[in-house]
Amino acid sequence: MFGNDKEFLGIYLTEQTLKLAYLKGPLGKQHCVRLVKRNVAGTAEGQLVGLIKEAFQETSAKSPHCVCMIAPQLITTKNIEIPSLDAEEIKSIIDLQAGRHTPYSREEIIIGYISIGVFQRNYTKVLLVIVNRDQIMKHLQLIEEAGLKVEKALMPQEAIASFYAKALNLKSGAFPLGIINLMEWETDFLVVFNGVLAMTRTIPLGLEHLGQDPANRDKLLSELQKSFESYQNEDIAAIPEEFLLTGQSEMILELQPFLQDKLKTRFKMDPVSKRLNFSANLIEQCEVELKGDCFANVVLGMQLFHKLLVDLTPDEIKTQRSIEEKGRQVIKAGIFAIIILVLISAIFFTKIYFRSIILSRLEKEYINKHRSVVTLDRIAQRSRIIKGYLKSRMVGLDVVDEIYRLIPDEIYLDNIYFDENGAINVQGVSESMSRVFNFVSALEESEYFKGVKTKSTTAKKDRGKDVAAFDIAFRLESAKDESPEEEAAAGAETPEGDKAEEKK
Repeated sequence: MFGNDKEFLGIYLTEQTLKLAYLKGPLGKQHCVRLVKRNVAGTAEGQLVGLIKEAFQETSAKSPHCVCMIAPQLITTKNIEIPSLDAEEIKSIIDLQAGRHTPYSREEIIIGYISIGVFQRNYTKVLLVIVNRDQIMKHLQLIEEAGLKVEKALMPQEAIASFYAKALNLKSGAFPLGIINLMEWETDFLVVFNGVLAMTRTIPLGLEHLGQDPANRDKLLSELQKSFESYQNEDIAAIPEEFLLTGQSEMILELQPFLQDKLKTRFKMDPVSKRLNFSANLIEQCEVELKGDCFANVVLGMQLFHKLLVDLTPDEIKTQRSIEEKGRQVIKAGIFAIIILVLISAIFFTKIYFRSIILSRLEKEYINKHRSVVTLDRIAQRSRIIKGYLKSRMVGLDVVDEIYRLIPDEIYLDNIYFDENGAINVQGVSESMSRVFNFVSALEESEYFKGVKTKSTTAKKDRGKDVAAFDIAFRLESAKDESPEEEAAAGAETPEGDKAEEKK
């Protein structure tokens, strides 16, 4: 419930006094910052709410966790023995039998208990704590009307007993220790045994009563003797050999030898104020303004509340605080979920943003590069066209050069035809037919040509000489071969083909 919160407010309200102790610091290491005290004797409930608000504002606390220390007059204690050693069974028995120790019904009371120790092997001694539910609810409602939400209601006597048990290192099995805690309007008679509060009795006489009438000292002595007798009759443990007087005033110093002489028991001054780690300002406030009252029952209750065994908080408030705590946890979980969702969304959109930036940059780079590529492609295409054109021109020259190399001196050419498909037609005149055949053979052997065919040879006179006219067709080695249909068509175009056609 309290977690790592650092503001705590202890409230102690009786018919005469209102006390507020404001503490700060991590749980278990709180230090007192401010003490506020108001006299509320004879104050009406409506005015009491205003006094609580005023006292709270004086502490300068912002949003502390509030713990109420229940006035001893509202608490009833009883030492009982439970025939069991099991903690759950003890709790069940106490819950069933608590109504037998009070005139109220079980629904009208709030109970708590402290396990003191094992008795006769099978019995557990228990200090039973009982408060009236209506009185506690009325008490807490006054505080809540002042704007403060009480989260726990505790027993101040247990806080004092636990503090001295820890301070004096009273371990289990140690001899009982008695404590007489004198306050303004009441006196607490406490016995600490096995490190826990074993017996408590509140005497309605305090320092104010002793100061008003010296005869009240004898009344206090009588009440203390009754407390001794009650302790002996309940047979809790051995009688304490030493009692601590925890208050600090001249009246208590005078009371020490008186009680020691009358009760035949050693009384030792051990002011709780000297054991509290108060600042110089708080010490001065306790001595001057508060007349020695150090709010021990409130301050110690706040410092040790998370270790105290008795919780007198009504079930209604526990349920309400539990619902509020779960509500806060749900809200926190919702906030964390929203934060996580926002972070995930931020990461997601950040990735999208950076990727869009990278994509935009790539697109810009691509556009520039694409333009360059298109330009280069156009240049390359033009280069290929020019290269092809130059290559085609070189082929024609190579063909002429190769034919010039192969042709004999006795042959001269009339015509050379060269088309784009690699077909070559050569027409010329030779002095003899054998030269023509040799020329055809040379063409066939050339690595540049293939498919050499003599289309026609005829004898004729040229310049008074008998010569042979010829027509030779062939193809470049790199050209595609003609299909039979193309060869037939080509044959039809030759002079022989024409003659055959005329004969038909």
